[in-house]
Amino acid sequence: MGEQNIEKNELFNTSHIMILLAYTIFSVILIGESLLMSWEKWALVVICAALMASWTMHIRQMLKPRERLWIYSLLMMGTFFFYGIHETSTYDLAVIMSAVIILYTMTGIKKLINLCIITYYLTMAYEIILMVRGGTKLDALIISRTIMHLIVIFMTGWFAGTIIDRWGQVLDESMKEIDFLKEATKRLDDFLANVSHEIRTPVNAVVGLSGVCIEKAENSELVSELKAIQDAGKRVGEQISDILDYSEIDRNILVRNDEDYMLASVLYDLVMQLRPYKHPDIELIIDVDPAIPAIMHSDVNKIKKILWHLIMNGLKYTVNGGVYVRISATEQSYGINLCIEVTDTGIGMNEEELERMKERFYQADSGRTRMGGGLGLGIPIVSGFVMSLGGFLTVHSKPGEGTTVRVSVPQKVIDPAGCMSLLRRESLCLGAYLNFDKYPDPHVREYYNRMVSNIVHGLNVQMHRVDNIENLKRLTGSVRLTHLFVAAEEYESDPSYIEKLTGEMTVIVVADDDLALPEGSRAILMEKPFYCFPVTTILNMEPGYEQDNIRMRCIGLKALVVDDEPMNLTVAKGIFRNYGMEVTTVLSGQAAIDICRNEHFDIVFMDHMMPGMDGIEAMKAIRADRHGGTGDMPIIALTANAVSTAKEMFISVGFDGFVSKPVEIIELERVLKRVLPKSAITYESVSKTAHRVTGDSAGLQTGNTDENSSTSFISDVGIDMEAGLRYSQNDRELYETILKQFVTEAPDKKKKITDSYRKEDYKDYEIYVHALKSTSRMIGASLLSERAKELEDKAKKGGTGITEQMHNEMMALYNKTVDAIAGWLNPEDTEEVTAPCVIEFEPAPFVMEFEPGSGEEDTYDPIPDTGYGKEAAGAEGGKK
Repeated sequence: MGEQNIEKNELFNTSHIMILLAYTIFSVILIGESLLMSWEKWALVVICAALMASWTMHIRQMLKPRERLWIYSLLMMGTFFFYGIHETSTYDLAVIMSAVIILYTMTGIKKLINLCIITYYLTMAYEIILMVRGGTKLDALIISRTIMHLIVIFMTGWFAGTIIDRWGQVLDESMKEIDFLKEATKRLDDFLANVSHEIRTPVNAVVGLSGVCIEKAENSELVSELKAIQDAGKRVGEQISDILDYSEIDRNILVRNDEDYMLASVLYDLVMQLRPYKHPDIELIIDVDPAIPAIMHSDVNKIKKILWHLIMNGLKYTVNGGVYVRISATEQSYGINLCIEVTDTGIGMNEEELERMKERFYQADSGRTRMGGGLGLGIPIVSGFVMSLGGFLTVHSKPGEGTTVRVSVPQKVIDPAGCMSLLRRESLCLGAYLNFDKYPDPHVREYYNRMVSNIVHGLNVQMHRVDNIENLKRLTGSVRLTHLFVAAEEYESDPSYIEKLTGEMTVIVVADDDLALPEGSRAILMEKPFYCFPVTTILNMEPGYEQDNIRMRCIGLKALVVDDEPMNLTVAKGIFRNYGMEVTTVLSGQAAIDICRNEHFDIVFMDHMMPGMDGIEAMKAIRADRHGGTGDMPIIALTANAVSTAKEMFISVGFDGFVSKPVEIIELERVLKRVLPKSAITYESVSKTAHRVTGDSAGLQTGNTDENSSTSFISDVGIDMEAGLRYSQNDRELYETILKQFVTEAPDKKKKITDSYRKEDYKDYEIYVHALKSTSRMIGASLLSERAKELEDKAKKGGTGITEQMHNEMMALYNKTVDAIAGWLNPEDTEEVTAPCVIEFEPAPFVMEFEPGSGEEDTYDPIPDTGYGKEAAGAEGGKK
């Protein structure tokens, strides 16, 4: 057992090459001495051949390592014997063999030590016989020297054998300790995973029931306390999720679930989850490059969690200043590298903390007064996720100067078009009343300036920025603005004047959620953080648009909830009844089968882990009873099993969807929108308030929302709106944004496709029709997508089989699809929507500076001296 463990040791592998090198050196010296002493020449040929054979076996890795080692050793002993049989070498043998025995100790094989001893004794015996036959008199000196050398070799061999035995014992004990620790770690990980799973049940009750109570409560103090309970429950749920994530990483069982996704949707969900954790005194600035592809393919849940942990770490360790998030992309042959950079102005870390930051449960401030909660798993989880995505992570930090974490992960590109675009760029003229000097931290001022600059240059629009109310009045008196962005403090400096401006332009107030606009205000309230996606949403809205707050309803929908835990059933009843569902509950899989045989349900929510019959067996039995006709009754896995493989597993075995417990309303509604027929879902107005924009779900409305018109739209051009919504994660606002981008980008794409076809450049043609295939599929235009795929396949073969008629038919269908979408989006102004809206600007600073003055000497130039935007401002409608 000891020798087996030694062989697995790195030193054993190193001993092979060291013995081979020693054999080579010994052979070279022997060849030199043989030539000097005129020893047998034939032996030199044998020695050279044996040496070359040994190196050949080593280089080609012939035979097993142990077998090669024995061959090297036998050849080396043969060389040693040749050296020792010559009279001049008799008493040099002991020194050389002692060195060889010590070298062989590294192998950990006692038999090789014995081989060395035997070889020495045989060589000495042969040499003594030759001496006697040669007439040499064996006097006392020769006998004593011989006996002493024999004893030295014996003792050296015994010493080497003892070392190997002790070494083997130590390695045996170490391996037992390692096995024990591995088993203990595995048991601990299993325990954490099981405990986390079990804790999800009461956490689900806390979060779910508190949410139900909040809906019913009328007392504001009670609502505040219930929200505190709900937040605490969510925090525990997040920590449980962290434990499960880290457990998967630590046990190397992490699985990727890649899918098409849009960055806008990821950031919308992320921002909604981050808002409760952001202190009002800490600024969160999110800066997104508009050139990032519209649709990418990767594990979107891991991307989202990477962003979550990095931003949360920044918020946790920042007392003053802010957290700056920059998301950009670099083109690669396989698609892009998505680059995420998160910089904070927090406490920073020293070199020791940087070294230890990837350790689990380690926190940079764990030895000081704690600044925030958490388990210390954020960076280890980020590191594990980044590695699983094939990316890399770097961290730069100094104590007192904050921390910057950079992540780069490869992404496949589905739609290379930019993630943001404007429908009417040429008609926009933006104003901004934003005074960044109010922030005491210079880094925050720099972050905001950089973010606004990137929005302006990325969207290629003109913006005039002022920092006080007097300059705002002069700006609005000189330039006809279409939109004005105002910070909360700036709004409160003269609310009556800014409210007056709402009659002339769209006014957007950027503020935290505690700001309440006056009753009847026509301003749009955009909740912080101020970033590009909600800005794009507002700029694409029709002027004067207002919206009621609405909520999703599934009135009269018969739902069956199956769970062996009564608390889960109580929570489920409360949540689903808020949607107007008629909820029936049972406590086992068999009970679910029985009730489904006697009653009709529109949807079933099935727990997985139940005694007796689990959720998968029950689901399959229900489907078997209905003879496969389950299209009218989707079955959703509603379970606390939140490991990364769960969703993939549940979908693969036959569930229609997956919702993790505790239930997240956003995810639940997306699943419901996907699995239920459109007729089962309605929306109702809650209350009429000032329009509030929180992200990319800002409530875009099409120019024609009549149901019959929608049906006509589908039938006329072959677009399956339901399929398009599924690709948009069942978010109607995102889907409408995709449709608008599809129309806006059509002129440029049509030109590229036509030009490459005319030039017979089928390599580019393949690329362009592939992009059309993907974007068409995203909006549900399956017919156009299939036509594009057919031409893409032929383009891959060098254009063989592509005819003028095929190309023209596809382009005609493309034009028809674009025109139909444009008419549906904006029926009164279709030509304006479908026309190209690209304006070229020379990049230059966008910030306008005003010098205070008075009277006629106080002049105002709406165009900066750099020349930026002069063309547009001088165009029609630029001046009053």
